[in-house]
Amino acid sequence: MISKTALLCALARAVHTHAKSEKIFEDEFAQDFVGLKEYRHARNLARQFLPAKKSKSKDYPAKDFIDQYLLPIILPRNRFAEDIVDAKQKTGDVQYVLLGAGLDSFALRNKSQNVDVFELDLYETQVFKIERTRQLFTKRRPKVHFVEIDFNKDSIISRLTNAGFNPKKRSVFSILGVSYYIPIEIFFKTIAEISKIAAPNSAIVFDYYEKERDSADSTTKISRLKQITASCGECMVDGYDPVQVDNLARKSGIQYCHDLSPKDIDEAFFSASTGLSAFEGVHLMYCGL
Repeated sequence: MISKTALLCALARAVHTHAKSEKIFEDEFAQDFVGLKEYRHARNLARQFLPAKKSKSKDYPAKDFIDQYLLPIILPRNRFAEDIVDAKQKTGDVQYVLLGAGLDSFALRNKSQNVDVFELDLYETQVFKIERTRQLFTKRRPKVHFVEIDFNKDSIISRLTNAGFNPKKRSVFSILGVSYYIPIEIFFKTIAEISKIAAPNSAIVFDYYEKERDSADSTTKISRLKQITASCGECMVDGYDPVQVDNLARKSGIQYCHDLSPKDIDEAFFSASTGLSAFEGVHLMYCGL
């Protein structure tokens, strides 16, 4: 069974791609890759999370929810990670490793022969993606390794190695949307494991949200997001302290870190014409190895 939050993320990418507003990130495969049935399911989910407003469009509640709670997180993080991959592939081969890939469609959109893609996720997700890839690409297969993994039980190193990962080749490791559900100490054990198999000049990209000063405040957007994900069967943890993130990153084999705050994200990705702004408390992290 595909996670509901993965479906909502795919829905948001599709909506933004087909919108008339300025594009921050485009995913022309989002809707077709998910499929009409699941796309409609995701749209119906989105309608549930905000009360209907007076509008001629029956999709207004869904759009309002997408604009407030999905696009401000999803667009900059996907653009950020793929910009890094694009920059590295211009100077030679690179492996792009997506941990918890969900319904990400980079492998379908990738046109560079310099990029070898590894997607790690649960068995159910991989079965779904393999079948959809076969349906969409009858004559050409995208350059991608679908790696089945249970992150609670399996070794990332052994799974990647068995799938053909080359530890001597530069890599970009994407861990987007994962830290929201994992305690900080466990998350950085994963970072430390990745550091052991990453070649020099590799990078790790992840996002996280700041631990709230007043966790009892149920009116913040983060608190509302927690309620929404819980209703999807996925419970978020309490967030991370930025100082602790930096300290643990350096203890995990990271050579240097660059933390983009919500203000930085706003300046880098959102202009006034987009009608969007960065999600409060959410950071993007670039770690050099």
